[in-house]
Amino acid sequence: MKLAVVVLTLTSVLPGPATAQASAAPEPTELEVWALQQGSRVIWSEEVGRIESTDAQAVITAVVVEKSQNIPGRVRGVRVDLKNETSTDQIYVEEKELVYLKRDLTRMDCSIARMRNESGATYRVQGIERCRPSQPIPQAYCPGYYIGPEFEGLSLSTFAGHNYRFPSKRPSVMADAIGRAMSEFGIEDKIPTPERIQLPVEDLDKIVTSAVHHFPSLASSRGIKAAGYSLRDDQRFAWAVFWPYKRINDFAYSRSVYCELVGPDGVWNCNRNKERGYLSLPGQDKEVVITGKLSRDSAVALIEFARPKLRYKVKDTDMDLWHVSSISPPDQSSEKFFISFRDSASGWISFQIKEAGLDADERFEIVQRWDDDRSPCG
Repeated sequence: MKLAVVVLTLTSVLPGPATAQASAAPEPTELEVWALQQGSRVIWSEEVGRIESTDAQAVITAVVVEKSQNIPGRVRGVRVDLKNETSTDQIYVEEKELVYLKRDLTRMDCSIARMRNESGATYRVQGIERCRPSQPIPQAYCPGYYIGPEFEGLSLSTFAGHNYRFPSKRPSVMADAIGRAMSEFGIEDKIPTPERIQLPVEDLDKIVTSAVHHFPSLASSRGIKAAGYSLRDDQRFAWAVFWPYKRINDFAYSRSVYCELVGPDGVWNCNRNKERGYLSLPGQDKEVVITGKLSRDSAVALIEFARPKLRYKVKDTDMDLWHVSSISPPDQSSEKFFISFRDSASGWISFQIKEAGLDADERFEIVQRWDDDRSPCG
């Protein structure tokens, strides 16, 4: 049983349409297991969408499958019947995955304008993280949007090695069909909030001991500010955010540590960390959380650049209600900063920012913007 799955979109450069993974067999969904089980039968179905092109056809159907007579029960979801000139496939998406698939397809659709503006790559593709080859469980199908000299449009690659291409078709066509299936089943169009799991006090003490052993500066901290853990393949992992261990004027230094339970005696080993900072700003009660290594001067420069950009959405009279919430500096795989603003009503606006070229008028430029206005591309 999956406790929580977080799906992020991924942009990468590929030489052409993606091919299916071949390292391991995917885990079939419950819907697929019972749809193909001898004695099971489809007791209700409703076509919710159809995508057709000169290259392929996809028929999207909401289905309810009744299990075999010896095992009572029903399962629901979506079946997609695919065909082109050389192959046919059926893929199944079980009920609990529909909201994630719709979210992924919507984000993919929102990325098209940015992809078209990118330069320096002959081929561009927007896919989803769960379809990366590095994922431990391959997916039976992988949607993607491709832009290249000979093809632009939606593509579905299956684990069987088949690729179904729909030139000029946007991901929103499939997202709308998934949305209609969710409406048929009464599924709320909202990603579930994962449950937070508390660590036992005795584990917290052991984590503090291990973290201070690996990072002696934490001995000056007054303890753990927040912590939690997760289970994966019978292994237990934990994270902990420490209160600042050093403060210089308006900037406080802290760390997030990451731990694994190892050995027959279950010893916590907290040997990984990420620097973390808290910046106090004049006129703002809440400190700015800096989730990585970033100097105080660089953080202030980002804030001074991004704050005026709020005015595309926020009236001048409301600007005082907004505060800088967090800044995430680039990691090893990215050159972009993220800065988020929040207001007193828990609204939020975030910017993705990168450093501009030497001949630019400003030091930074905005790459992308998000907000909570409920629009699909917010």
